Amino acid sequence: MTWQGGKKPPDTASAMQFACLKPLAGVQQTDVTETFQSLAQALHSYGSPVRLHLRLVDGEKFDHWDVEGGAKAPAARRSAPKNADVHLVMKHETWIAIASGELAPFDAMFAGKLRVGGNLELAKNIARHLSDPSVPFVPPC
Repeated sequence: MTWQGGKKPPDTASAMQFACLKPLAGVQQTDVTETFQSLAQALHSYGSPVRLHLRLVDGEKFDHWDVEGGAKAPAARRSAPKNADVHLVMKHETWIAIASGELAPFDAMFAGKLRVGGNLELAKNIARHLSDPSVPFVPPC
């Protein structure tokens, strides 16, 4: 028997899933300070110095975070950095979903929930470094 006039049913098993990050906080965690400190610690083992500028949007209010990792001592500060390798802009809820491992960064980007600027190749490498090793990493391109 055919489905919808001879068309094959959609194959939901082949839908590509991007890897989520290793959880940086508990699932119900809403305090971003702890998540950014965990992000800095997770980036400590990255091969070279890296600096991220994360801007969290909450209505008309912006919350800037400067996260350093790599060869330097890991640090996360609530301030806009003078220079950063990668710039990320998202809503507070989006960051909490990414930090808790519920939402993959690439899924957030393709859904329009995350904007990325700066060195995009470095951003992809950081996502790979931070991804959950139990899930196969699928690069976006």
